[in-house]
Amino acid sequence: MARVWQVQTSFNRGELDPRLVGRKDLQAYYSGARVAQNVVTLIQGGLRRRNGTKFLYSDTDGRIFNFSFSTSVNYALLFTNLQIRVFKNGVSQATIVSPYTLAQVKQIDYIQSADTALIFHPDVQSQELSRTSDIAWAIGGITFVNQPQYDFNDTDSPPPTSAVQRITFGNYREGDRYKVSLEGVLSDEIAFAGDDATNSDNIRVAMTDMINTAGEGTITVANTTSPNVFSVTLSGGSAKDWDLLTVVPTNTADAQFQGLVTELTAGVSRAEDVWSTARGWPSVATFHEARLWLGGTNFRPATIWGSKVNFFFDFKAGKARDDEGIDVTLDTDQVNAVTALFSNRTLQVFTSGGEFSVGTSPITPANIAVLPQTNYGTKRVRPVTVDGLTLFIQRTGKSIRNFFFSDDSKSYDSASVSVLASHLVANPTAMAVSRGTSEVDANYVYIVNDDGTMVVYNSMISEDVQGFTRWVTDGLQQSIAVVDDLLYTYTKRTINGADVYFLESEDPTLTTDASATASSTNTLTGLAHLNGATIDVIADGAYMGEFVVSGGQVIINRQATLITGGLNFTPIIESMPLNIPLQNGPNAALPKRIVRAGIELFESNGALVNGQRIADKTMGVDVFSSPSPKTGLESMFLQGWSVEATLTITQDEPVPLTVLAAYLEVSV
Repeated sequence: MARVWQVQTSFNRGELDPRLVGRKDLQAYYSGARVAQNVVTLIQGGLRRRNGTKFLYSDTDGRIFNFSFSTSVNYALLFTNLQIRVFKNGVSQATIVSPYTLAQVKQIDYIQSADTALIFHPDVQSQELSRTSDIAWAIGGITFVNQPQYDFNDTDSPPPTSAVQRITFGNYREGDRYKVSLEGVLSDEIAFAGDDATNSDNIRVAMTDMINTAGEGTITVANTTSPNVFSVTLSGGSAKDWDLLTVVPTNTADAQFQGLVTELTAGVSRAEDVWSTARGWPSVATFHEARLWLGGTNFRPATIWGSKVNFFFDFKAGKARDDEGIDVTLDTDQVNAVTALFSNRTLQVFTSGGEFSVGTSPITPANIAVLPQTNYGTKRVRPVTVDGLTLFIQRTGKSIRNFFFSDDSKSYDSASVSVLASHLVANPTAMAVSRGTSEVDANYVYIVNDDGTMVVYNSMISEDVQGFTRWVTDGLQQSIAVVDDLLYTYTKRTINGADVYFLESEDPTLTTDASATASSTNTLTGLAHLNGATIDVIADGAYMGEFVVSGGQVIINRQATLITGGLNFTPIIESMPLNIPLQNGPNAALPKRIVRAGIELFESNGALVNGQRIADKTMGVDVFSSPSPKTGLESMFLQGWSVEATLTITQDEPVPLTVLAAYLEVSV
């Protein structure tokens, strides 16, 4: 029998998929964990108990968003059925009547800049939410100027009226050459023929080929009873109230050659506004290169539109100058409904069937090309960016992928960041990202699954940190947002037998959820939201025990400078099954025993290692001084043989915990 030391240097790969237990060839196996619950990974290595949350407000089911007015003025917006409530620093400021039902709230796309947020849903007129002050807010439908027109050509299309114009040629000679101009667009050159039938056909062919007419079958030209007088009829998709045609001589034998045009009938177009109550509204949007980009209506799911430069609500196409509006439909062999638009290195277009990019810059009506990049398909959850990469949810809901530009191939590629923790990803409904706080300098991506579970992804590629952990609370997560660098959650809980919805904010000073705080007292008030519930209480850093809330408060048996209390949660860190390479090979399938564990702690109390407590002072019932958190290496002997020989570190009291590393003396 021999003893060896096994070093678990970090847990920065977070919780690993149970199916990886057989992949002992992976480096991630030795820097990951079998369970990483209610902890977050640190870029320096190790795991820390996640922050608790502070109770802010209770309402009905809904969804939350961040509204950033400036670097120092930020709001949380709570969307519920037909209502929006505004919070600043956790305090309700205003209530706004909203056009969105609860079902629609779950599907809206939301973008924001300065004092205005834009909200999009395919069945509701696009809305503009504006702020004047903390308490003064207004919401109303966006008035789009110069909407793109489209001929849907169905039974709901307006009936067209053909436009009829008459051209009378004068001072003509056979062989004279001219062009027809229609609202600034010139036809190909036309030669004046010696007979009316040929002239009629030449005009028809030239106008059919013009880019602003609907093409074959929509234009007819007929000679009237007078020679060299022609009636031009624009019908069907070419019908509209056109400006007068212009005849432009190009190479004539007689400078007096002319074509006089008169209108016989003003046309009415079959085309209509592309966005309307009847046809639906844009479902997704983003800002990119000083344009507002919209995409994905019910009737044109694979089309995107760009506004005029610096005029976000004006989509005038005009003569397709560089700064004018853009209308482009994805050219693919299947219908790829646009599920997200995102501005990063380029304009990125995510669809149900694949991922696209517009690589040109600046984008103009003449050079826009929406090019396919990868074909995984994207779920309708707004992407986020971290480490310069765009993260999106694959259409299947089983993978979180990054969208990154490869300098080698000069195109975008996509890789799964969740492949080693795919068991934690279950059809996500929301993502939010925190890019460092005053407390930590890590990038945390929060992901809510449709079953109410939540996972946290820590990414800092430069330090080789990429790990998932799970966030477990007494309830189901409904929505998340990051406001003032803090995570806000909207959580469905069952309190005293009733379902309630709590708006809560992450607080690095708290170790319980839905918490309240009181100062210089022996009574913790502000707990009406938890009446009848059992909570855990901390006084001046010392654990006081469990209390049942009654009348919105609990009373402890000592005066304290600071009391906090709320719903406890349990952090669990379990190592992967040991695999120790010996001279005769690895011993993964053989019994082994962890004889001694050395746990590297940082400012921690109340740690349990395989059920044994690391001795410290955490109880505060009879002791008035605050417990001293431990920093450094703590060693303890353990018992029991097993094949897997895992190490489990946990707590049963809501006090700080940070585990930097574990060193194991193993008997084999």
